[in-house]
Amino acid sequence: MNYFECQGKEKLIIGHAGKSHPEAVTVDIEPQHRPDVVHDINRAPWPFRDNQFKKIICHHVIEHLNDLHPAIDELHRVCHPQGEIYIEVPHHSAWLAKSPYHKLYFGYFSFDELLASNSGSWQMGKKFELISREVTFHVRFRRLFLHKVFNKCPLTYERFWTYLIPAEHLKIILRPVKCPPSPKK
Repeated sequence: MNYFECQGKEKLIIGHAGKSHPEAVTVDIEPQHRPDVVHDINRAPWPFRDNQFKKIICHHVIEHLNDLHPAIDELHRVCHPQGEIYIEVPHHSAWLAKSPYHKLYFGYFSFDELLASNSGSWQMGKKFELISREVTFHVRFRRLFLHKVFNKCPLTYERFWTYLIPAEHLKIILRPVKCPPSPKK
């Protein structure tokens, strides 16, 4: 599925960098990018309703944040219970991860403590279901099918191969796990 082809204003694109997305609500910190909403996503709360968006796209944005947890809280809050959040970040081994503007670094397991299947308690009620996760590689390594091997054995890749064969990106799709509202008395 191409996440840039969803229809309707039920889609939020965070950090759209001046690209036109008439089918979505765009938010960016830079007014010259002409987003629908100018807002620093480091600052919560975001100016959106609870459960407003069915698709949220964070394409090379999360790595620029000061702190991941407030943004994760807000992603959870504004995403519809059946919605999906697409996050793409540079893998920590990628040359492009070394930008002086990047404050956070990510590997294959970076989002695991947020998953509902994890018994750890990062924050009660702020969990996600993992829809998909993939580490991508330069085209030369894709031709050798190494990406398939490394995504099937991610722990081995992250521990032993990550700096010998650097990845390019981590792509992850999450769905918020939300408790149903309690009945009114």
